[in-house]
Amino acid sequence: ENIGLEIIRILEQAGHNTRSILLSTPGIADTAIIELANKEARLIITFDRDFGKLIFRNRQLPAEGIIYLRTSHLPPAETGALLVQVLRSGWNFRKKISILSETKFRQREF
Repeated sequence: ENIGLEIIRILEQAGHNTRSILLSTPGIADTAIIELANKEARLIITFDRDFGKLIFRNRQLPAEGIIYLRTSHLPPAETGALLVQVLRSGWNFRKKISILSETKFRQREF
């Protein structure tokens, strides 16, 4: 829901199948987003740090993983380009939280 339309367009232009909560079901709870992602076998991409709490405290796990963006200070075009680069990199995202910033990428299994 917090990923802007410009980033979504960049991902789609790069060939990624996206579903935007902002466009399809704005306002749904984060737990419902995890359920939807699991049902549709989708990777979650978000700026919302609350997902970390849901994963590690509540054990609500997105099976395909989650990318937490720490790039809010960057223009959307730069964030989109970083995302495309990481998604093309060959990293495995399943059952992991991945943290992407301007200069770092790291992963932690859950």
